[in-house]
Amino acid sequence: MSCGCHIPFLEESRRAEWCRAFFPGGVNVKKVSFIALAVALVMPGAALAADGFTIKPRGRVLLDFTDIDYNLANLNTSNSGNEFRTARLGVFGKMGSRIKYVAEFDFVNGGDIKVHDPKAKDVKLSFKVNSNTSISFGNQKTPNSLEEQTSGRFTTFLERGSVTDAFRLSRRVGIMVKTHGDNYSLAAGVFGNDMNAVLYGHEGLFSNEHSYAARGTFTPINNDRRTVHLGASVRRFSGNQGDQLRIRARPRVHLAQRLVDARNQGKNSTLFGLEAAYVSGPFHIEGEWMVEDALTSSNGYFVQAGWFLTGESRTYSVKKGAFGRIKPKHAVGDGGGGAWEVALRFDTLDLNNANAGKMNTWTAGLNWYPQSHTRVMLDVVHATARGLAKFGPGNTDSLQMRLQYDW
Repeated sequence: MSCGCHIPFLEESRRAEWCRAFFPGGVNVKKVSFIALAVALVMPGAALAADGFTIKPRGRVLLDFTDIDYNLANLNTSNSGNEFRTARLGVFGKMGSRIKYVAEFDFVNGGDIKVHDPKAKDVKLSFKVNSNTSISFGNQKTPNSLEEQTSGRFTTFLERGSVTDAFRLSRRVGIMVKTHGDNYSLAAGVFGNDMNAVLYGHEGLFSNEHSYAARGTFTPINNDRRTVHLGASVRRFSGNQGDQLRIRARPRVHLAQRLVDARNQGKNSTLFGLEAAYVSGPFHIEGEWMVEDALTSSNGYFVQAGWFLTGESRTYSVKKGAFGRIKPKHAVGDGGGGAWEVALRFDTLDLNNANAGKMNTWTAGLNWYPQSHTRVMLDVVHATARGLAKFGPGNTDSLQMRLQYDW
C-alpha cells in the first residue's frame, strides 16, 4: 500500500521506509501542501532576482527545567519536569532591494522535538514601499504589546507577562502595514486564523475568526545611555462560534497548571493596552496594562525592573518599537565572564468579573549571557490565587531554569 509520499529520487520500495521514519503519524496532505507553499513563496526569488537574492538560516533551541509546589484548596501536590520550550528552524533573506521573506517552523510538540509535526511561526513576505514603510503578508504577530513584539530570545524572564497569554496575543495570517520615523512607529493590520489551524486541516484562513489590530509607539528619548518608550495598541476580535472566547493563564511557568480560567466569554471582544519602558545604562524598567471587553471585562498588568551587574544595557529599535539582543561587554571566549542580569517582576490578572478569580505573581530572575547568542536563565516564582480560581485559593512556588541558544 502506498504511504502517500512522493519522493521522486527514491524507488517505490524505499519510499515507505522514509515515510515511516519522517512521518510516523501519517502524511497530512493539506499540512505538507501548505509547508511546501510557504517554501515556494520565498524560493522563486532566486530566479526573479538572482542578483539580489539572499538566503540565511535561522533558529533557536530553548530547554527548560521546572520544579513546582501547589498549595491550593483543591490541588496540593508537587512535581518537576523538563521540556523543549521551542526548537525552531527556518530561513530568511531578501529578493532584490524591496522584498524580504522569512519562513520559520517550530518542531516542538508536547515538550518533545518531533520533526514530522512542525508548527508555523513567522511565514511571511514583506514589501518595502519606501524607506520608512512596508507591507507584509503571511503568518505574523498582530501589532499588540511591547512584551509580545520583543522576541522571546530577548525578554527578561522565561515567560512573558500573563496578559499576553490570557488575552491570546499570537500570530495570525493577515496583511499589515508598518511605518516609522525618527521617534515613532505605527502598525495596523487585518488578520484571520493562525496558519496552523489551516495546516492541520481544521479551518480555512478566515472561516472561524478575524481581527483588526493597531499599535503606535513614541520614543521621545533614545540614545546610547537612555531610552524612553511609550505605546498603545488595540485589537477588535470577531469569531463565528458562539462562546468560543476563553481567558486563562498559568503562574508564569509553562509546565504549571492554569490557576485562573474564564470560559464562555462570547465570540467578540475588544482589547486595549498601554505600555511604557525606561532604560538608563544598566537599569531598565517596563510595564504594561491591558483590558479585554468580551462577555465580561477582564484586565491585568505587570511591572518589572532589571539591572545588568556587568554594565550592559538593553538595546532598542524605534522601527520595531521593541527591545533587541543583549551584547556582553566581555564575552566568554574573549577573556570575559559574559553579562549578568538580575530582575524582579510583579504581575496580576483579574478575572473576577468572569467569576474566575484573580492571580498575582512575583518573579525574581537571574540571567547569564556567556555570549550574545547564548543565555542561561533562572527564575523563582511565587503566585497566589484568590476568589473563584480554578483550583480554589492558595499559592504556588516554582523554580525554573532555561538553556537557550539561537542563530
